[in-house]
Amino acid sequence: MTLLEAILFKVLKGFNISVNFHTLPVTIKLLGNELGNVIKEQAGTKYFKIVENIRFNSKKYRSTKDEKFLDNIFKSLKNLEPEEIYIITKSFTIFFYLSNIAEQVFREHFLENKNIKIKKSLKKNLSFLPVFTAHPTESSRQSTLKKIYKIGELIEKNSSNDMNEINTLITQLWYTRDVRSAKPNPLDEVKSLIYYLEILYTDVYESVVNDDEVLKNTENFNINFGSWVGADKDGNPYVTTSVTKEALKIYSYQIINIYKEKIKELSEDFSISTDFVKCPDFLYRAIKKYEKLLPNEYVHYSKVNFDEPFRIYLSLVFHRLEMFQKSNKGYMYFDQFKKDMLIFQKAVNQIFGNKTQIDKLDTFIKYIEQFEFHGVSLDIRQNSSVINSKQGHLYTDFKKLLTDIPNLQKIYGAKVFNSLILSMTKSHTDVITLFDLSKEVMPLINIPSITPLIEEINDLNISSEIIEKLLKTSRYKKFLTSYMGNSQEVMLGYSDSNKDGGIIASQWNVYKAQISMFEVGVNNEVDINFFHGRGGTISRGGGPTYDSIMSQPQGTISSQIRYTEQGEVISDKYSTRYLAYENIKLGIAAFINKSSSKIQSKLKHEKFIDELSEKSYEKYREFVDQDGLIDYFESGTPVNLLSTLNIGSRPSKRSGANNSIENYRAIPWVFGWAQTRNTLTGWYGSGTALQHSIEKYGLEEVRRIYHNSQFLKNLISNIEMTIFKSDLKISKLYVKSLLDKENIIIYENIVHESSLVKSAIKKIKNTNELLSDNEVLKNTLNVRNSYLDPLSLIQITLMQKMKNSTLVDKEKKALLLSINGLAAGLRNTG
Repeated sequence: MTLLEAILFKVLKGFNISVNFHTLPVTIKLLGNELGNVIKEQAGTKYFKIVENIRFNSKKYRSTKDEKFLDNIFKSLKNLEPEEIYIITKSFTIFFYLSNIAEQVFREHFLENKNIKIKKSLKKNLSFLPVFTAHPTESSRQSTLKKIYKIGELIEKNSSNDMNEINTLITQLWYTRDVRSAKPNPLDEVKSLIYYLEILYTDVYESVVNDDEVLKNTENFNINFGSWVGADKDGNPYVTTSVTKEALKIYSYQIINIYKEKIKELSEDFSISTDFVKCPDFLYRAIKKYEKLLPNEYVHYSKVNFDEPFRIYLSLVFHRLEMFQKSNKGYMYFDQFKKDMLIFQKAVNQIFGNKTQIDKLDTFIKYIEQFEFHGVSLDIRQNSSVINSKQGHLYTDFKKLLTDIPNLQKIYGAKVFNSLILSMTKSHTDVITLFDLSKEVMPLINIPSITPLIEEINDLNISSEIIEKLLKTSRYKKFLTSYMGNSQEVMLGYSDSNKDGGIIASQWNVYKAQISMFEVGVNNEVDINFFHGRGGTISRGGGPTYDSIMSQPQGTISSQIRYTEQGEVISDKYSTRYLAYENIKLGIAAFINKSSSKIQSKLKHEKFIDELSEKSYEKYREFVDQDGLIDYFESGTPVNLLSTLNIGSRPSKRSGANNSIENYRAIPWVFGWAQTRNTLTGWYGSGTALQHSIEKYGLEEVRRIYHNSQFLKNLISNIEMTIFKSDLKISKLYVKSLLDKENIIIYENIVHESSLVKSAIKKIKNTNELLSDNEVLKNTLNVRNSYLDPLSLIQITLMQKMKNSTLVDKEKKALLLSINGLAAGLRNTG
């Protein structure tokens, strides 16, 4: 009997139901039952009954909307001991871990993504580059995640014999410390990322480049993986030059280990005896050269493989890899290794000629040319204010890293650094200042792409002027022509533009900026390539990869695309081989399907959406600029606990001195609101704007525009999903319990805007309820809410105790764990 058959038999009592995405709740129920067994076995029946009582009241509240059931939970929490509250918090948090991994496994096999195909062929050079960034909102520890992934593998194996092992893993989760004991440093973040990179290097890369659909529809396709982790210096004083160099060693160690395994395989394949073939003289000379460098190894392999020169040579290459940068016996630079492998390839080709296709060897040569000695290509990011200051330790350290770039390129390979990202670019002089600094400390040929990151609304509005002036600067234009293939990369900031102007203004101004900058590039005979700074949440440019790429302006995606993958999105998309492959393939399909050289200069319904954007921006700015909001945000959400939770290495604020909303980074800004079930960063301002449009133009006209604008459809779909995730009745409990009475006006403004959003979307889509066209998602979110509510009430109760200085240590652990649990339950929280 398979696991799924066992599930159906046990829970549905033998009814014949086909195994598809709709059996997911059944799988979750079985995992929940196993969790219940663990709670009874490890904590005791008393604790199990407390959990069940809270779960009962929560489900009753969700089915009846009667708030007395929430009061019942509050009352029971007030009577519990600290240990009991901690165990309840742990129970609901682990439930979400189990739900999430089950959902991931089912997504692999049953979602509609399988129907997405590459729809056209392209005969040009194509570059596809997902980039993993140093913005971790993944709040779970690696020791927790690895157990969860193991459970996912067992569900995927689909065998009822694995139920005991699942029970064991849930028990291990129960006894695993949930919250990090110390704040991770940037190198800890690198070590976390390499888990996912291993999957991409070993299971995904070759599958994608050899995918029949990709090969059939492309002529010269290149996929590369990028990272900011260990090199993102913007606002993170802990990412020093020495840290970046240490990060490179970790990345390098990983990819070299993979090379070593592949060389072992090649050594088995090329057990070619001189009894049958004559070894090329140049290969003998190369082996003899290593007699002096590696005398002990040479003597050993000359005896063991006396008649197998190809194996002797590969064994010596293996040892040089093993000693990379450790002594002069090892490789000091990537090109030395590449040269040795090309000698080997030449020798093999000389022996076999055209008689045999040596696919494995040829594939490996391409593999090492792609990943060199670094694996991922790093982007170095720094803020324009630091570059322009030309003083201070941040500037000095950044200049030091730039100075080291030529040597690091020599050691690890020419592609070790992809771009120098200049955040908060506000004028072309910012870019020129960085260019001049780079030119001062290294030869022009070594300078990576200099990439302005344009991220606030006003800067997006003048982005075409910034690029125009940049391309008119003769020394910079000459650099692009001579060294950058006549192309300029521009990064688009979805996160800060959203924090600055709200969801509609952010997405529309990013959309328009791409078109205007692309046209400037055409007029100046320079290719403009966009790097999309997407976050995890909808408000930060997140959402389904395929839809996000397909909704970009026509013609702005041509031969290259880069986009960021962040935080818990990384574990959600790349935690298994199958998921990682599917997500990369989806991105590639969207990239190829959307690729076009013909720019859409005349926008559909531009005046209408301009007005929508302006009205939304005004309403959003009215909200963030109001008196008392900073106190509302810091006292009424757990944002100040994020540093205690030890989620990421970067501070939550840009500077400790300025206590303002502007000073908050986009991730904690989104994270804080999400924890209190507001999710307002994904919808605030849109209700007022949409309602104004309906009143001005009439509902039928707004519907007509909606049905004819892919941009507006995608935008409203994202807003609809985000507003559905909000629960302002739960949010009100935070306000009543943690804030002064005068703050209620802010909450009432949020509620009013929320009702406008819901009403307008239902009118435009001509439906009586939200998400009526996505029942699976709606049902999933509704089920999650009944488990999220207890965690929210626990968090409120404990934050109230913290406010009154009556929180004991065990309750503090439970409070921090509640943030983990809500993050897991809400999925994309930052």
